[in-house]
Amino acid sequence: MEKIILKNKIFEYFLIGFLIILLVRNLYALGTGNLIGIITCGIQGLLLFLILTKNKFGKIGIEVWAIILVLSNGISLLAKLIKALFGNEIPITVLFKKLIFLTIGILIYIFSKKYVEIVKVK
Repeated sequence: MEKIILKNKIFEYFLIGFLIILLVRNLYALGTGNLIGIITCGIQGLLLFLILTKNKFGKIGIEVWAIILVLSNGISLLAKLIKALFGNEIPITVLFKKLIFLTIGILIYIFSKKYVEIVKVK
């Protein structure tokens, strides 16, 4: 049987906390009528479950989720910058939010490669 071990407790607590915050935010969005929140809540809930149960698929889940986070926020940031270049006014807070999520996604991916290991247990 295999399971994951997160070697850095700070990274583990940050990752779990970040997922819980995003899950709560998406549950609120779901409650206000945004039905796309069902998909994000499901993915984040599944990932949280994999991490907390130390499932061996947790490492792959973290990495795939981080790549999706980087790609979605990177493409969105690029699109907003192009819109701003052509004269549309984009609030600076929107750009900062995209940049922060892009940075967090990159850091989660890097730290998951460094601090998450799959080990065999008896």
